[in-house]
Amino acid sequence: MYPDPVAQAVSALNIPIITAISLIIDNDIIFSLLIIGLSFIAVKEWKRRNLLILTLMFLFLVGFGIKLAVQESRPCTEVISKISCPNDYSFPSTHTLVAFALATALWKKPYRWLYVLFAAFVAFTRVYLGVHVLMDVIGGALLGIFGCLAIMMIWEKLPPKIKDPLAFIVE
Repeated sequence: MYPDPVAQAVSALNIPIITAISLIIDNDIIFSLLIIGLSFIAVKEWKRRNLLILTLMFLFLVGFGIKLAVQESRPCTEVISKISCPNDYSFPSTHTLVAFALATALWKKPYRWLYVLFAAFVAFTRVYLGVHVLMDVIGGALLGIFGCLAIMMIWEKLPPKIKDPLAFIVE
């Protein structure tokens, strides 16, 4: 799969500060800590924060499952990227999925636009590094947004007899 023209143009950019930040975000451990840190900053009540983190973990697993089912090869297998090509599949971008799920969950918070900008920047970095194409990040963003909304709606509609056993974790 040869990258789309947008991905080609974005990955051809070479801006040292963006490269440095993109490499930090690319590190799975640092990215996970960043997401958890933002969750702790944005959500003070620990049970709601637990629900958010569990939601993000679940959506990551869903995204990873979709990667395994679709098995779309990464653009960096055919073109030069700024980092070594990851060994997994491309669609959807799980970094983007988690970032947009976080932004969706925090939409009612005071600094909502910062979370949206963060999510958009994460999506940009995935294409910038050459490890995703535009459809990968769009798919990740849509899965993150709609997945988070679906989980939030389902949680609110669950009857107490199902929610109560989980209340010590997330209520």
